[in-house]
Order: sequence, then C-alpha cells, then structure tokens
Amino acid sequence: MEIYHRPLLRALSGFFGNISAAWFAIPFIGSGISFPKDIKDFFVLTLDIGFAIVFLIISVLCEKELEK
Repeated sequence: MEIYHRPLLRALSGFFGNISAAWFAIPFIGSGISFPKDIKDFFVLTLDIGFAIVFLIISVLCEKELEK
C-alpha cells in the first residue's frame, strides 16, 4: 500500500490546489470585480473565500506529508 501512497498524495495536492484557485476566482468572476451590494452577496463572498482557504490548507498538508 505504501507504493501508492506518494503518487496519490501528489495527485490530491494538485487537485486541492486547483480547487482552491477556482474558489478564489469565483468571487471575482461572478461579481464582476465589484463590492458586494447586499448581505447575501457578502455572505457568498465570505463563504467562497473560506472554502478556498480550507482547500489550500488541505493541499499544503498533503505536500507536508510528502516531505516526510
């Protein structure tokens, strides 16, 4: 099982990094790079950035596990 561990972590790290980049891009593309106009837009913007940070942390954790 150890043979498949490193390539799987490398793939997951890249995947989560790309998903994080997409979550960071969504607020800018979806809002047309404008300030949120009401509370719903602000909540969606905060949620998108929160998901981006979570996926970025998962990607970093996968990379740290690869360095061991």
